[in-house]
Amino acid sequence: MNQSVKTNINESFDAIKGAHVLSGDAEKIQEYYDQWAAAYDSDVSNEEYIGPKYIADLLANLKGDNGLKAIDASNKNIEILDAGCGTGLVGIVLKQKGYHHVDGSDLSEGMVEKARSTGAYNVLESEIDLTKTNEAYEDNQYDATVCCGVFTLGHVPPTALSELIRITKPGGWVVVSTRKSYYDSTDFQEVCDRYQQEGKVKLVNHVKDGPYIAEEGAHYWAFAVC
Repeated sequence: MNQSVKTNINESFDAIKGAHVLSGDAEKIQEYYDQWAAAYDSDVSNEEYIGPKYIADLLANLKGDNGLKAIDASNKNIEILDAGCGTGLVGIVLKQKGYHHVDGSDLSEGMVEKARSTGAYNVLESEIDLTKTNEAYEDNQYDATVCCGVFTLGHVPPTALSELIRITKPGGWVVVSTRKSYYDSTDFQEVCDRYQQEGKVKLVNHVKDGPYIAEEGAHYWAFAVC
């Protein structure tokens, strides 16, 4: 490996790690990602980030069974929100799969501008903080909500899952990734269990330590909204 390539990879790793120490502070996260937007795709590519493809594949294969009345996610006309869309990596994969109605949201306007350039989204919203109830979205608005790379160190707490549930229709899907180190250091499992006990969601598919990024894997969760 030549020195310039090695340097780029080291810088990419440092950029990703820098995002992990933002302590969930929305203002710091927004500023960091605004500045990172131009280099983001290159940095995560250097680190072999395949979470977007994996989560889109997982979504596309979801359907109701065993008495569960749920939306057939293989239907290309369903309405999908890519929550925390970043530069649009998930949206690009969904478009390639033939989905026609994909919206996106992110805290960072800089990232949303990059996502807009992909042409993968119908509507994009910036300054969307998943730790709050966002007036941009109505209750039960989407058939599926996908969230990749957001439940990670220094970003949102596990309870942000409740906002994804709120904006998703009964019978719809909430599909998220949790980076393994995030899952191990938070109460995500307890929150997941509580929301199921409260009858808000049913966990239909769970992939443990699936492919995510070179450094480590992620757990993937597919919830049907009750």
